[in-house]
Amino acid sequence: MELAHLRVFETLADELHFARAADRLGLTQPAVSRQIAALEASLGGKLFDRAKRSQVTLTATGALFLPEARAILRQAERGEALARRAARGEVGRLEIGYVASAAWGGVAAALVRRFLTRAPKVEVHLQELETPRQIEELAAGRLDLGIFRTRPAYPTELKVQPLLQDTLQIALPDSDPRAAQPVLHAADLADARFILPHFGEEAGFLARIQALGQAGGFPPEIQPPVRDFLTVLTSVSAGLGVGLVPESAGALHLQGVVLRRVADVALNSGLVLGARRADSSPLVRRFLQMAQERPKSGHG
Repeated sequence: MELAHLRVFETLADELHFARAADRLGLTQPAVSRQIAALEASLGGKLFDRAKRSQVTLTATGALFLPEARAILRQAERGEALARRAARGEVGRLEIGYVASAAWGGVAAALVRRFLTRAPKVEVHLQELETPRQIEELAAGRLDLGIFRTRPAYPTELKVQPLLQDTLQIALPDSDPRAAQPVLHAADLADARFILPHFGEEAGFLARIQALGQAGGFPPEIQPPVRDFLTVLTSVSAGLGVGLVPESAGALHLQGVVLRRVADVALNSGLVLGARRADSSPLVRRFLQMAQERPKSGHG
C-alpha cells in the first residue's frame, strides 16, 4: 500500500467519478483504474462498485477504509511538513550554554530573542556554564552552542565565531583610594592583591595580570582563585583585593565596587559563539548564520 494509491482512492471517493478524479489528479483514467486495482489487491477486497463506468460507489469495505486512509494521508502531510520545517531550522530544540558575563550585558538574551523571532517554534534551553565547562560540553555533544570568553586556543573539533570585543577593567572596592581616579595606570596597581576565578589561568586572565605587572614594574600578588567572576566581585566588595573583570560587570551595579580602565595596557577580551565542526543540524547552522548578522557592538 503506497501513499500515492491512498491519494487516488481519496480523490475517487470524493468524486465517485473516474474522469473527474483523473482530472483532479492530473492522471489518465486508466492510470486511476490501475492504482485503485493495485490498492484493492493489496487490501484483499473491493473498495468501489464499478457497475457503471461513469458513476461508482463505495463498497462497505471502501466506506470503512476511507476515514483511515484520510487519517494516514493527513498524518503523512503533517510529517512531511514537520520534516521540511526541521530541515529549514524552524523546529526542534537547542541546548545553549552561556557565561555569566554574556548575561550581564544582555548578549545571550538578545541572540536568543532574535533567533526566536525567526523560529518561534524552536525550544531553547539555556545553561549558565563557565568557559572550560562549555567547551567540554560542546565537545561531548551535550551542548549545541556555547557563548563564552575568548581563549588562546580551542579544541580542533570546535569552531568559533566572534560576537563582540570587550575591554577588561579593574574592579576596586569603593573605599580604595585608587577608586577616586577616573583612569588607572599599571604602576598604580603595584601593591594590589589580585583575585582571579579558578579558570583564569586557562582563559588568559593570569597572563593579562602578569602583563600589568610587567608594564607597572612589579610582580603581581595573586590571591587563591575563587569560583567565578561574581565571587571575584563579591570579594572585591569585601575589601579582599582587586579583580580583572569584563566591562559588562558594571551592569550588575554591585554595591561597594567600582570599575576603572587601565590606560597604558591593552586589556582586551571578547565573547565568541562556539559549536562542533561536525554538527550538521539545520538549527545550529541557522543560529550561527543569524549571529554573524548581529552588529558587533554592545557589551558582554
